Amino acid sequence: MTFMARATGTRLVVAGTALACLTMLVGGCGTATGSSTGLNTSAPASPATSADPSAPAGTDATGSGAQTPSPARTLTAPPAYGVPNHGYACPESSVQVTLGLSQGTKSLTYLVIDFTNRGPKQCTVGGQPGASLAGGTPLAQIGLAATPPGGSLGPIVLNPGQVANALLQISSASNFSKAACDPVHASYLVIAVPNTLGFVKLPYSTTACAKPVELLSMGGLAHGSGG
Repeated sequence: MTFMARATGTRLVVAGTALACLTMLVGGCGTATGSSTGLNTSAPASPATSADPSAPAGTDATGSGAQTPSPARTLTAPPAYGVPNHGYACPESSVQVTLGLSQGTKSLTYLVIDFTNRGPKQCTVGGQPGASLAGGTPLAQIGLAATPPGGSLGPIVLNPGQVANALLQISSASNFSKAACDPVHASYLVIAVPNTLGFVKLPYSTTACAKPVELLSMGGLAHGSGG
């Protein structure tokens, strides 16, 4: 029964009681206690500020069955690590990001990420690109982003048409137990270009870990295509 239906039922009971009082010449009509109408007059409880992480998504962790909104899934840029850029920084629109050579073993894949200056003039880019795996609908990051490399990272000057590359290492999800990994399918690599606010998503099919284990490690930029 809906709240409106309950309220209507309550008004009918009260109206009937009032009519009975008008037709009785003797006796009195007292206020009833312990109403059986089922209307809850208590103030509604405040929504919970946290939920049991073991509860299924989109349900109330208290077990009441009430639906709660699921967190919004959005695709964000993984962190990139830039270096001081004293030249003309390559604008986001000038940098084309593509997948290069790939090789590896059952437990580890080495993947070259190429950055090509498609602009009309010389520009500079440097640092470590960001990388993460993504999947699902809507598309969202899966697991941890790539860890930063050690050592110093110098700026790379690119003439129009020149290429810089970075080496991405992808560990196999099978290196971890299912409990530690929570394997899920990833359909994209998301690459963030250092010294810009831009990122691109590149089709790439693999098994990722939804839990926070380190699958990705990205190196710094170097001249050439890495071939």
